[in-house]
Amino acid sequence: MALKLSLRGFLYRKLLVTKELEAKLPSDSIEKVKGDYHARKPPRPCGATVHSVVGCSYQCSYCYLPDMGVSNSTYRVYGLTGEEMAYALLLNPSFLPGRLGTLIAVGSLGEPFVDASAFSRTLEYLQAFSKYLGNPTQVATKSTLSEAQVKALASVKLPLSVLVTLVTLKHAEKLEPKAPHPEDRLDTVKLLRKHGLNPVVFLRPLIPGVNTGELDEMIDEAKAHGAAGIVFGGLRVTPLILRRLDRVGIDTSEIKQRVKGELKQGKQLPLELQDVKREAVRIAREKGLAPFLSACCANNYSAMLYDGLRAPCPGLDYIEGKFCTLCPVQCPGIKTLVDEAEVREDLEKLTSRRVIRLFVDEKFIRAQLDGKKRLSVRERAIVEVGYRRRVVLE
Repeated sequence: MALKLSLRGFLYRKLLVTKELEAKLPSDSIEKVKGDYHARKPPRPCGATVHSVVGCSYQCSYCYLPDMGVSNSTYRVYGLTGEEMAYALLLNPSFLPGRLGTLIAVGSLGEPFVDASAFSRTLEYLQAFSKYLGNPTQVATKSTLSEAQVKALASVKLPLSVLVTLVTLKHAEKLEPKAPHPEDRLDTVKLLRKHGLNPVVFLRPLIPGVNTGELDEMIDEAKAHGAAGIVFGGLRVTPLILRRLDRVGIDTSEIKQRVKGELKQGKQLPLELQDVKREAVRIAREKGLAPFLSACCANNYSAMLYDGLRAPCPGLDYIEGKFCTLCPVQCPGIKTLVDEAEVREDLEKLTSRRVIRLFVDEKFIRAQLDGKKRLSVRERAIVEVGYRRRVVLE
């Protein structure tokens, strides 16, 4: 059966829930949220990032936070309540609520489970997302969780993807000196699975010449402990990161050979790792573990495991194919239906421009707008997520 999609439906629900929260929140909360970063920041490829904690205390050698002006030795729990954070997302013009709406990712600027207060705030956010939003939500962590904490997470009625980072089994003292031991994190994976969640191991960063020789063993351990899949991600480097790796005795010669671009202070550069990622995906497939090259694809996969609904990735990775691994969701084979007349009306309303020509197929919305050659970030985000089609202006 084809999946019917309506941007108008998303926007109507967004309006209703926004009004509900505005009627509930005190005026000082509303004003605070309107000035918050989450209410206005542009979307990331993974969707909407949420910071329940800013900063971390694990001091990983490969950490990019210090280059962004964020501490990797201290942290603070974010100041918004759960309802305030849900309201902030609803105010963001790039965000669409609902099971088929914008993906949410928690944990990009800090460790969301670093201590009890951080866990409490993160859980509060998840509960608010469950009550008001319903979006697939992913939490990335290096922390270990108690059984009581896992039970609390499992009780949240939300498509929830827990990413547990596993970078090395042999070099943890050098790479992650203050993070919980990798074996303890694997035990957390096992505990999450025991209580009905579908944890995914996050093998990022892949560090050539350092942890790439451990791929077989780490994938075996991930599967043995109940992981539902594994995400492979690359390393981004700066001069500061390279100095830290050198200082702890890591051989960075192959890393430097693979840097794409000229190293500059504070500028994060990716490595050329396509060959390493292809090999990692091959090994995972051979061992029967679903591989991913994008955390948002794993989020979408976990949502399918949660409720059985196969929906195309909101990030549309499957259209270009660069990050799509043809996971069990099988996005390219999902048929979706949209109303072309609605698409035309929505484009005209969003852009305040007349649609001269419009063509809609399974993957693309091709349009010519009167006097407009580019969509804004906000316009593109909600049209592409709402209709699950890449927009091309001609």
